[in-house]
Amino acid sequence: MHLLNSILQVATATLVLFGTLMIYRQAKYAMHLWAGIGFTLCVFCYLIIEAPFLQQPVVHGLIMTGSISVPVFFWMLSKSIFDDHFKFQPSMMGWFALQVAPHFHHYYNCGSWLSPQFTLILNITNQLISLGFVFAGMYEAFKTKQFDLIESRLRFRNAFIIVTAVLIGMTVIIEATPLVQQSKDLLQVLQRSSILLLTGYFLVSNFEFQPGFFFREIPKPKPIVSNEDLSLENELKTQLNEKKVYRKEGLTIKELADTINTQEHKLRRLINQQLGFKNFNDFLNQYRVKEACEILSDPAQNQKTILEIAYALGYQSIGPFNKAFKEQKNTTPTAYRKEQQH
Repeated sequence: MHLLNSILQVATATLVLFGTLMIYRQAKYAMHLWAGIGFTLCVFCYLIIEAPFLQQPVVHGLIMTGSISVPVFFWMLSKSIFDDHFKFQPSMMGWFALQVAPHFHHYYNCGSWLSPQFTLILNITNQLISLGFVFAGMYEAFKTKQFDLIESRLRFRNAFIIVTAVLIGMTVIIEATPLVQQSKDLLQVLQRSSILLLTGYFLVSNFEFQPGFFFREIPKPKPIVSNEDLSLENELKTQLNEKKVYRKEGLTIKELADTINTQEHKLRRLINQQLGFKNFNDFLNQYRVKEACEILSDPAQNQKTILEIAYALGYQSIGPFNKAFKEQKNTTPTAYRKEQQH
């Protein structure tokens, strides 16, 4: 078992490092490249941290930092994959510091003079922070699922959530529970096998002759549009432009598919592949913001407040309306109204 564990450690670390290099090679196509590279490098550090030839203080400190940072980079990676509007903010370095800071006693070998009670509190804090970031990453996979229009990314979510949950459980048991070596080896074999399979699945999914969900599509000729697709697209535009169904509060893609009498996956594919949207809310916001601009530019409708306009266009509060408007027009609704009417 120990030999198998060692072989898996080397194989998994090698494949993860290979994945890092493949992501780097895709720099001109990758979205939020740094998140993928950062995460895979941290996983690589986690896998090799026990290697005897890497125990020099400086080298070991760097590898330990990478290993400790796996949860926070997992969260960032999850946001970069599942949140189409995710952008790196310098303030995120504070989350990185939060993840690393409770491990200070490992860097300075001060465990000998820390009380057992304080050491226990630090260890529990470390586990809770790590689990918090991991569950936050899983939440990202859950919360945007109903608005996702990319089929490959939708399929990946389930594997992502299940495998992550299994890895969380095994990692917590391995690191937090006193185990005999044989039991620890068995859990590490399962853990490393899972990482190996997930990394292999990710590479196969994304590095075929065409990119997958993690990388932007390379421009290519659009497929021939069938009469059925044209009919569906025309019906969709009728519902949006003439009947203005986007005004319905909380409109879902399933409700819209039922309205135009088609299957949800067909409508999802049409909006994604033919109209070029990754996210259903972004698709609706295009129509909502367009009508908002017409209202805000009309002096006869000055009596309408921004909140009233937001409600009339299907928003449940003013916050999402302001955010969507600013993303498209690079200004606020109030500023836009003043600019148009002066």
